[in-house]
Order: sequence, then structure tokens, then C-alpha cells
Amino acid sequence: MVDATSSQLRTRYVVVVGIDFSEASMQALHEAQRAAQRATDAELHIVHVVTTSAPVPLLGAIAPEPSLGQWQAEKTYLAEFAESGKTLRQVVESFPKSAIRFSVHTRAGRADREIAQLASDVGADLIVVGTQGKKGLERLFLGSVAESLVRHAPCAVLAHRPRTVPPWELIEKPCSDCLRVREETHRAKLWCQKHSEHHERAHTYHEVPESFGMGAQTFR
Repeated sequence: MVDATSSQLRTRYVVVVGIDFSEASMQALHEAQRAAQRATDAELHIVHVVTTSAPVPLLGAIAPEPSLGQWQAEKTYLAEFAESGKTLRQVVESFPKSAIRFSVHTRAGRADREIAQLASDVGADLIVVGTQGKKGLERLFLGSVAESLVRHAPCAVLAHRPRTVPPWELIEKPCSDCLRVREETHRAKLWCQKHSEHHERAHTYHEVPESFGMGAQTFR
């Protein structure tokens, strides 16, 4: 027998978003908020992970006397941990009032692991994380969290890419006439006259229901 509380928890849409206070992650936060707002019953968990070379102190653990370097590293970590929690609360307080339940978390360790662990802990349906579309060594470091979460997270992952990031060089710019037609018809039509009759690449197009837009088409 399943009680009402368990049933309610399963129907709630849970979103986790990892932020590092960069512009890309703040855009990811707003994307996560929009995703939560589309659900009738949702909660949003915002997490910042503090990375440190100092060992994270465990409650109740008896640790050996730290060296001066370890003590300074731990002091820096504790200060950053406290400051991160304060900044997170300020971020949430700046949001407009809504029916979404917000929770803020500050964790220490590897960002990808801690975000995935939180998602598992709270039973998340979606993780949102920012990516800046970097290449080479920048991609290795800045894109590693998003890529790792896509591979290992216990739920769906949305890697938010800002529109300001230059597009992939293999993608051609959209047709300006098609853009104009979509705007003028409020997307009832997707293609200009030229691309309704001919497309540079083989493209089969079918809409459901067929009464919407121009129905089924095959571009050659």
C-alpha cells in the first residue's frame, strides 16, 4: 500500500541546477527556473560546489594535527564555503516570488560528482548545467562537468548553451527569408517559398495534424 505522501513526492517535478556564479551558470539557473515553472508542482535545488585541495572535515572525526599549509588551506576552504552559502541565498532572494519551492546547497568536492549525488539524494527528474562551448584545453576543463554529467547522472541532463556562443562552424546560418516567414505567420509556416519547393539537403517534412501549417512535404 502506497501512502498519499509518497504518491505526492513521485508526481513532483524536481530540478537540480549547478552554478559557479559565472554568466553561463546564471543563464543555466534561469533556464532551470523556466523548466520548473512549466510543471504544475515543482521544486528547484540550486547547488554550488566548492573545490579544495584540503581534506573536507568530517563531523565527529578525530583527525591528526594538521600542518601549517593544511591548516591555511582548510581555513580558506571554510571561508569560501561560508561565502558561497551567503551568495546562494542572495541569488534566491533576488528571484521574483513564485510557487516554486527553492532549496540551496553548498557542497565540497568534485563538481560533477556532487551535483550527481545531490540529484540522486533528492530524486531529481532533471539536472541543468551551463556550458560555454569552449574548445581545446578550455573545453577540457570548462566543459568537463557538463560532459561528465551527461554520461553519469542518474537522470536527464540539460546542458544549457548560451545563444551568444559562436555556432558550430559546420552549421550554416538559417535562411533570412525563412526567419521572416516564421515571424510573420507566428510559426504557422516554417519555410520560405524557395525552401518549400527545394532544399539543399534531402529533407522529409511531415506535420501532425496535417491541417497545421503546410502538411507533409518532401524537399529535394
